[in-house]
Amino acid sequence: MLDSLFRPRAVAVMGASNNPLSIGHIVVKNLKTYGFRGEIYPINPNQPEILGLKAYKSILEVPGAVDICCIAVKNVLVPQMVDECGRKGVKFVIVHTAGFREMGGDGARLEDALLETARKHGVRVYGPNCQGIMNSDPDVSVYANFTFTPLNRGKASIIGQSGGVAELINLNLRKMGSGFRIYASHGNASDVSTNELLDYLGHDPGTHTIMMHIESMKDTPGFIERCRKIARNKSVLAIRTGRTQAAATAVSSHTGSLIQQDSLTDAIFERAGVMRFHTAEEMIAAGYALSNQPVPSGPNVGIIANAGGPGIIAIDECVLNGLNLAQFSEETKKKLRDGLIPEAYVENPVDVAATATPEHFSLTLDLLNRDPNVDAILITMVTPPFVDCEGLARSITEASGKMTKPILVCVQTNENWAGTVAIIRNAGIPVYDYPETASRALAAMARYGEIRKRLAEAPAQAKGDKARAGAILAGAKAGFVSQAAAFDMLAAYGIPAAKTVSVSREPAALPEVTFPAVLKVDSEKIVHKSDEGGVVLNLEDGDALRNAFTDMSGRFPEADFVVQEQCPAGTEIIIGIKREEGVGPVMMFGLGGIYVEMLKDVSFCMAPLSEADAGRMVRKIRSFPLLQGGRGIAPSDIAAIEQVLIRVSRMAQDLPEIGEMDLNPVIVYPEGRGVKVVDARIKKQ
Repeated sequence: MLDSLFRPRAVAVMGASNNPLSIGHIVVKNLKTYGFRGEIYPINPNQPEILGLKAYKSILEVPGAVDICCIAVKNVLVPQMVDECGRKGVKFVIVHTAGFREMGGDGARLEDALLETARKHGVRVYGPNCQGIMNSDPDVSVYANFTFTPLNRGKASIIGQSGGVAELINLNLRKMGSGFRIYASHGNASDVSTNELLDYLGHDPGTHTIMMHIESMKDTPGFIERCRKIARNKSVLAIRTGRTQAAATAVSSHTGSLIQQDSLTDAIFERAGVMRFHTAEEMIAAGYALSNQPVPSGPNVGIIANAGGPGIIAIDECVLNGLNLAQFSEETKKKLRDGLIPEAYVENPVDVAATATPEHFSLTLDLLNRDPNVDAILITMVTPPFVDCEGLARSITEASGKMTKPILVCVQTNENWAGTVAIIRNAGIPVYDYPETASRALAAMARYGEIRKRLAEAPAQAKGDKARAGAILAGAKAGFVSQAAAFDMLAAYGIPAAKTVSVSREPAALPEVTFPAVLKVDSEKIVHKSDEGGVVLNLEDGDALRNAFTDMSGRFPEADFVVQEQCPAGTEIIIGIKREEGVGPVMMFGLGGIYVEMLKDVSFCMAPLSEADAGRMVRKIRSFPLLQGGRGIAPSDIAAIEQVLIRVSRMAQDLPEIGEMDLNPVIVYPEGRGVKVVDARIKKQ
């Protein structure tokens, strides 16, 4: 447990000094300024007093027990300081000093030395190269950190591998009138890990939302497991930097080449129940809302405005981000007509007019809260100088105390009405400057509601002959298995495929097949068979097959061959697997054939899939309307696609020896007529 780290009884600071520009001085100052409830012990061999506190030449001279020692000395001295902390019985060292593994070479060796010293004494290491920790709980008020933003209490906790990003989140929460519960910027995370921090915050009753900045993951399965548990009750939000970097390992399958680092992060976060954001601004706005308001039960929003334009902006942004405009009940509209001025508009958004009184706002909020068609409420308001604006603010806060639905407010005003904004914020209602920002935050809240539902989904059930497919794989060499073997494995899991048989190099031994037939080269060195002349279609009889085989075997003297029934044309898709080291099997779906790399219109999801996951994968691609049909095109058999995804997911779970798989193309026929896999590449790890 990390209680001694986040709820310490005493903090020592090595490197404390009276130099106001030193890290050690700032840490001591922050501990004093924000009222740390425990003892503070500055350590400095040359100065007897620091900021009015008695300084000690060594931690070994400190009279009381110490839970945390903050270390801000030259990097080469850190292992020695950790040794002294161990002899003192310190539980955690927070190493602010940089110059360790992040520098490589000697820095990495120095970090190993400090860890070895810490383990020898049973000391936990937080960092190195880190800002530190903060806990705003008034029973603790610990600011063991060298940053500058004042400690404001809030219900969102912050985890940041980068101290700069963590402070960016903290700074902007404060600007919004909020704050944090626990702040953890852990730098190199050499010992105390992100996963341990997640465990702690997941069990902390004061943390309602966790906001993370992630640069790398050391234990991805553990990260997923922890986040899935936490996200059932608390929202977990994250940004990850470096999202344009392609995966470092070159791979030979379509699926592998299309999984870039950013797509993999999306798949991991989706599996973990983590809400991913691509900008800190949007994550902070959403975290502010989620930490202060209940989660909406659905996507239907009711908008209240006292000026038409901002309400229209809110409509656009809400709809663009997946929310629906709630359809008010007739009873709600009747009561609005009776209670508001005649000029008021009682559809959605409700325009209560610029002259609306506090009573008008109270009535409208109460009615929308009671309406079963409304899941959340968004107010966009200006502050007219001819209205009691503070009265409007009080009416909003009083109504919110009786509401069961979340409420967000956008106030367009200036500093003259700062008191109006403060009244709303002090009631725990998030206030935003722009209707777009408020709308996106509300959409994020609804997205979290969907995540909670998704986390309750059970993996889809699919039967498969694991023993049969496993035996085929066990008999194969590392690398791509033969086409015949690949199709036998698909058959073991009931995946519909074109009848496929191997072709002997003796022309007289060509197999009997149903015509028309297709002859294909079968070589792991040839990925794009059609491009290299390795596919012959429309073979109408045995003579045509023998002639094609004679020609092709001459052009590919070292390859094997298969012959297949030629399936009727249809829509071509791709279904694939890529097993990522330290992560597990990631599945891919998209348009297939020649379009997969041209359009790169694909979706990803980690196995195992639920039935709903399979549906979401199909519907995520931009080209989904092509599968839906229309304008004379019959709808595709989407249910059959989903079943293949589920069976491939089961296969990926059963057979960890599969490193990569491409089923491309899979031909999809009109609704009710199924699918057929016509090419399969399975790579054994």
